[in-house]
Amino acid sequence: MTQPVLIAPFKTGIDTDVSPWLAPIDSFEELNNFHVHHGFIEKRGGFRLFGFMVHNPATTITAITEANPGVVTANGHGITNGQKVLITNVGGMTELNNRTFTAANVAPNTLELSGENTSAFTSYTTGGRVALFDANRMMGLHIYYASDGSKTFLAFDTKRAAFYNRISDRFDPLDTADIMSGSDTDYIWTENWQSTGGTNRMYFTNGKAFDNVSLDGIRFYDPLVSTTITTGFRPTLSSTRTLYGSKLIFSIRQRLVVLHTFEFDSATASTKTFPQRARFSQVQSPSIWNDVIPGQGGFVDAPTGQQIISARPLQDIIIVFFTNSVWTLRPNTGDPAKPFRWDKINDFRACDGKMATSQFDRYIVGFGVRGITATDGVETRRIDERIHDFTSDEVDTTNFQKVFCARDFNNQRFWTLYPPSGSTESTKALIFDDESSAYSQYDIAMNVLGLANQGYDYKLSDFTAENGLDFKLSDMNEETLQSYFWQDDAEVFVGGTTGGVVHTLQTTGTDNETDISCNLTTNAWNPFQKEGKECQLNYVDLLVQTESTTRITVQFFKDSDTAPYVTRQSDILPPLDYVASVANISDANPAVVEASNHGLSTGDIIYIYGVQGKIGINGEYTITLVDANNFSLDGIDGSLFSTYTTGGQVVRKKFYRTISWKRIIAGGIGFQHTMKISNEGSNQPLRIEAFKPSFKARGKRTIN
Repeated sequence: MTQPVLIAPFKTGIDTDVSPWLAPIDSFEELNNFHVHHGFIEKRGGFRLFGFMVHNPATTITAITEANPGVVTANGHGITNGQKVLITNVGGMTELNNRTFTAANVAPNTLELSGENTSAFTSYTTGGRVALFDANRMMGLHIYYASDGSKTFLAFDTKRAAFYNRISDRFDPLDTADIMSGSDTDYIWTENWQSTGGTNRMYFTNGKAFDNVSLDGIRFYDPLVSTTITTGFRPTLSSTRTLYGSKLIFSIRQRLVVLHTFEFDSATASTKTFPQRARFSQVQSPSIWNDVIPGQGGFVDAPTGQQIISARPLQDIIIVFFTNSVWTLRPNTGDPAKPFRWDKINDFRACDGKMATSQFDRYIVGFGVRGITATDGVETRRIDERIHDFTSDEVDTTNFQKVFCARDFNNQRFWTLYPPSGSTESTKALIFDDESSAYSQYDIAMNVLGLANQGYDYKLSDFTAENGLDFKLSDMNEETLQSYFWQDDAEVFVGGTTGGVVHTLQTTGTDNETDISCNLTTNAWNPFQKEGKECQLNYVDLLVQTESTTRITVQFFKDSDTAPYVTRQSDILPPLDYVASVANISDANPAVVEASNHGLSTGDIIYIYGVQGKIGINGEYTITLVDANNFSLDGIDGSLFSTYTTGGQVVRKKFYRTISWKRIIAGGIGFQHTMKISNEGSNQPLRIEAFKPSFKARGKRTIN
């Protein structure tokens, strides 16, 4: 007698802390490029280009030659030989858009694109811009909030800042020279200060001291002071001391507070570091820091020899992570001259990176070599029970300072970018679902995360090659169109790369036109385990959201085998009155479809779905009979599409999106069963609502 087992909803996510056969039935050994959300598992969305970080204003292009190499005319461009340049918004010769090149044979008004043969490109027609592109590592993505509620998106790399120009839809550089000298781990920390007195600023620091010339220290962006430059911030502390910087900045209880400070002493002409110090401004006066006059500012040092690593605000306190302990900086109501005090929570090493923390409503998460913790101001506890050894086994400890945490509020996910063991850069992300507390992983190479305000609602007329949006409606599914819709000034989740590029995350079906691969492996199944019996896994029914182009590979394993005993390929189409499977589609005109025993007649209207390679050919057609195994598509030139590779069905009904069961046949006998599902491709969404494996007990016992 068969025994079906419904596995739904999905709440556990990855569980590697116990043996597979002991893990919850809805858990996974691996869940890669998937996430858990509202009880289902779903392939992650991709990312698309938001913009390039540039250091100099772009110059208008007036001509581009069709030559080897191509020559760009841009009067007064200011670029020199060997510099990397970015080209955007070109009309006609769109093959050059959103690409970088090395400038060669530079003249005052022209430059060659070294090594780029443009002779076979489309002829240049009009427009375009060329800008110097340093391709520095992105170090911060933040929104400045003005007093009237308007927003400005600021991006930071290791040397400069830029703001997103909503009118021109590009980044415009701030400042005329470098303002920072950051390293690979000097991430930007910001704080928006807003007061009734009219001062509205974004203070920022990369955690380095002012060099007494022009670089680093604390700075601020204030459009009322300047819309094109940032301003150095070095308030006076006393007659001989000046604040030269800090690692962290906060606004709390109407004061600006800085942690881990750098203070210049003119008496000794030296800058001293105070790694345990919290220094604060006067109430409602972020420019007054005089610690000689009571009430105009001051400081309080934590009674420890450890250094401040990171911190986050929690209601009206700050949770501060030191080298080997966790403290709170909280209001001190008993002494007006000392408005804050330090209280120690524990001696646990909870955080090992400046950006390895994130704020939740009731606690602060810390990501450290010893594990993932939550601190609520009273206690610190582990929240990685199902992946207990993750941080020590999966994260490269020598590059732990590159761990970067951020929350995607719209999707209720907590991201942690991290360098995998043996890697120097962050190429993966650990994903935590706020609702279920389930973990999964993404393969995604980003260096920083943040929020941006798009501020532009795309129209169909915007989808042109000049704008880098060269799509046909037939190439786009609903998710792709939806990903370009924004309410006015809506905030979107963005990521920055090590190469100076900003992307909008979780928006499309590709990673900037690159396929996305995903795979999951279940933990072990056997409903007769307690009886000590082997079982046969007859089949697994998958409850999926149907898609017209997505294909999955399903592999079944038994016992401790590392090779699957069977591998199946499947589409995830709903019932559409199946006619035949596609074996091939020719590149002829008209295109000829090979489909054995199709039973069709000339003039029949059919639909083709699930084709790989020649993806654009999926759709509705009128056919002409060739023979019992072939028919042609009236008016369709097969050479206009990519080459057919595999898959596809001929059906009589038009595709519709719904929830449908798909049965995958297994058949293996063993004491434990696992299933692996994988998918690779562009614009191939995959959402699984439930598994329903069907088992049958077998006589062989697993206990002697």
